[in-house]
Order: sequence, then C-alpha cells, then structure tokens
Amino acid sequence: MKKPRPSNPQPLRADDMQSSASGVLGRMKLGTNPLAKAVASNTMVGRILWVAVLALLTAGAASCGTQTDDIFSDLERLCVLGEKAPNSLIVSLFERLERQGTNASAVLLKKLGEQGHNEQQLTVYVWALGGCKDPEAIPVIIKLANQAKTDKLKMNCLKALAEIGGDKAAQYLLAALDKTTEKEKRFNLINLLAQMQCEAVLPKTIEVLECDPKAEYWRPKLVFGKMGDKGVHFLVDQLNHTNRNVRANAIGILGQWLIAPEAIEHLRNQFWKEEDTEIRGLIYCSIIGTSSEKAFKEFLTDVVAKEKDSKLVEAAKAALESFPGQKEKFVALKKKKRPAPKNFQREYAILFKSFGKEGDYEILSKSSTAADEPLLKKLRERILQRDSDEAFYDYEKVNAIIWLNRFPN
Repeated sequence: MKKPRPSNPQPLRADDMQSSASGVLGRMKLGTNPLAKAVASNTMVGRILWVAVLALLTAGAASCGTQTDDIFSDLERLCVLGEKAPNSLIVSLFERLERQGTNASAVLLKKLGEQGHNEQQLTVYVWALGGCKDPEAIPVIIKLANQAKTDKLKMNCLKALAEIGGDKAAQYLLAALDKTTEKEKRFNLINLLAQMQCEAVLPKTIEVLECDPKAEYWRPKLVFGKMGDKGVHFLVDQLNHTNRNVRANAIGILGQWLIAPEAIEHLRNQFWKEEDTEIRGLIYCSIIGTSSEKAFKEFLTDVVAKEKDSKLVEAAKAALESFPGQKEKFVALKKKKRPAPKNFQREYAILFKSFGKEGDYEILSKSSTAADEPLLKKLRERILQRDSDEAFYDYEKVNAIIWLNRFPN
C-alpha cells in the first residue's frame, strides 16, 4: 500500500476507474492512534482531474499573462499534452481562470456549443468552467454530465458543479445521489455536497457514520470536516444512535476533529448513559480534548467520584495531577504569541490560496487570536479539499492553533 501523492492532473483514463474504487482517499488503514497516519490505495477516484489540480496548487505560482486568448491557447496545449503537461502550466491556468471568471467562462461556453470535441477536450473545458466559478455555466455542465458516456467526464462535471456551488448544483448532485446505489460513487457525491456545505445532504450521511471507525475513520473525517459547524447539531443528534459505529464516529468527530465546544454538555450526558466501555473511553478523550479548563476539571472530578471503570478513574486522577504542569506549558506557548493582524492576514492568504500546502503555520499561530477562529475554520475546511491523506495533518495543525487560542492567558 503506497501513500497517495498528487498525480499529474490529467483526465482519468478508463483503466483508472473501477466499480469498487475506494472513494476520494482510497482504502486507508487505521493505526493505534485515532489520528494515526492513513495509507491509501494507489488506485483512487481522488486522481480525477480536478482533485489533482487542487493538490498541484502547491507548486508555486508561475508568471503568466491575463489575456483570455492566452488562457485558451494554454488550454489547447493542455488538451494536446495530456499526461505530459507540466505542472507549471496547470497552476498558471488555474490562477488565470479564477481571475478571468465570467470572461473566460463566456468563451468556454461558446466553445462547448461547437461540435467535434473529443473527450479530452471536453474534460479540460469542464474543469476550466469549474475554475471560473460562473453560475451561468451550471446548465451547460449539467447537460454535459447527462450526456457523458464515460465515468471520467461525468466525475469532472460533478466536481465542477461542486466548485461553482449554489442551489441548482446542489439539487443536481442530490438527485444524482438518490439515483446511485454503488457505495463509492455515493460517497463521492456526499463528499462533494459536504464541500458545498449543503445541509440537505446531512440525513444521507448516516451511511458514512455507519462505516467502521477503525478501518474507515477517514470517511466521516473528510465529510464532516468539510461540513464544519453546519454538521455539529446533526452529529449531536446521533450521540445516542442505536448503531454503535454511528455513535463512535459522531463522538470522535465532535470532540477530536471539529473540537466543537457546543457539543461538550451533550458528550458529558452521553458519557453517563453509554454502556459500551470502549465508546465511553472515546467520549472521555473527546471531552478532555475540547473542554475549557473549568469544564475539564469538573468532568474529571466527577469521573473520579462516580465512575466504576477503574481504568477511567485512574486516567482521570492522572490527568488532574498532571494538569498544573500541562497548564504551565500552555501558558508558556501563549506567551510566545505575538498577535499581529497584518502578519496573520499575509500568512493566511498564502495558506488559503495553496489549500494549506504553502505558508508557515507557526507564524499563523503566533500572530492569531481567538477572534480569528472563524477564518481558521474556513482554512481547515479548505485544506480538506485536497482530498488526500496528508491534508489531515495540516488540518490538525489548524486545530492546534484554534485550541491554543481558546486557552486563557
């Protein structure tokens, strides 16, 4: 099993598609730590054109012109070069498409109205339309998706719709989800809708929460990490679900991934109701990793006084005893912070543009404050759009910044 790396951003070949494809990240193995490194299959739906282009944003911006004619000249080069296209060309095109927006989209729509395009050209053009983020392109992309004869073109159409966003795109993706029965294709659609933060998909995410939290923990992390705060209340409602996997995944996501303080009271209540020993341990870890200092101490004191599981009691005692020393470390880290809005904005812009691959997380942390949490949440959602295992580690870096900012001075 090889760790996935960004592939050259070319249209997916027919032999790359498989009916049992393992979703965007591929099949991953869980280590002993819930946040252990994920190792994915090297045949992944995540190798589709758009995902690869997003990953390749890390290559560094190339110097390029801004004229629409230059864009289309390079798009044609991309069609011809295929897998041999240099990364610099992809990066340059992506940035110029974003800048040109509707101007480039108008020319692309005119081109798509012409006859005689091969599949390679159609795939490149639909990718480019997604990059333009022009809502006027949605009807054309939907028509192309409906007429697509290959999975690779269809997948690129769906991804382009998610990139553009909006109600029309969401409605189409939801309808496609309802018509799809294959597990991996359903996951891909749910993942795209989560990227759009489409709340209408939440009831359908139960199938994601039903996955084995030890073998496929990455699925709910990816979906609900992208949903962000909009998924918190839905996850809270699943804390007492009859399905053990649903409960376990909801608990882990709330406490250790979204680090949602609004879920703490619900987690504490479920801790005393939960009968499964392993899940109670997961709740314990989720609570102490998310709570404020006051709530942290109150919970641990209750565990020491009321808990019947000797292992949890000993863990709570040890946590209480070690807390003063841990607090000193946190205070020392806080003292190193140098809040500076300009520095934060500069580093944030670099990280956001590169989907978390470029920029300095240490500078971001030192220059940020608790007031920056909404922006930091947007950054971690953006990071997951890389749809690759290493994105999880950068997501955790942002979580560490958020957690430290929450800690009192």
